[in-house]
Amino acid sequence: MIEFKEYESSAGKNPGPDLTPLIDMVFLLLIFFLLTSFLVSPSIRVNLPKTTDAELTEKPEVIVTILNDGSLLFNGRQATPQKLSNMLRRSYAFQRTREVVIQSDREVAFKRVVEVMDISRNAGAENISFLVERRK
Repeated sequence: MIEFKEYESSAGKNPGPDLTPLIDMVFLLLIFFLLTSFLVSPSIRVNLPKTTDAELTEKPEVIVTILNDGSLLFNGRQATPQKLSNMLRRSYAFQRTREVVIQSDREVAFKRVVEVMDISRNAGAENISFLVERRK
């Protein structure tokens, strides 16, 4: 019969739990959270209007962006005026506050901003505010 002397000598010792799977999971979670943190707030280049009288508020749940060419984005996704209305209605069905923040390029015609305000009101928005850049 074959004898395993190495096995017998190490069988009496208690090496403790194997930490390799735990360390692997920690690194996987670290990588996951690092990668998803970049996707949380999409970066959209918009030249915001500047003001000296601006209030800081918590991060809004609904942001409608009007780019300088007049196109619309709902929380970073392309939208037409009709699609924007539907997205706002669906969003308000799951929220307790019906708030929208309009982030408009300073070169956009005021007519387009008013159009987005009307779409938001008709979709059920109760509070409309604007994202601006604080003048220093």
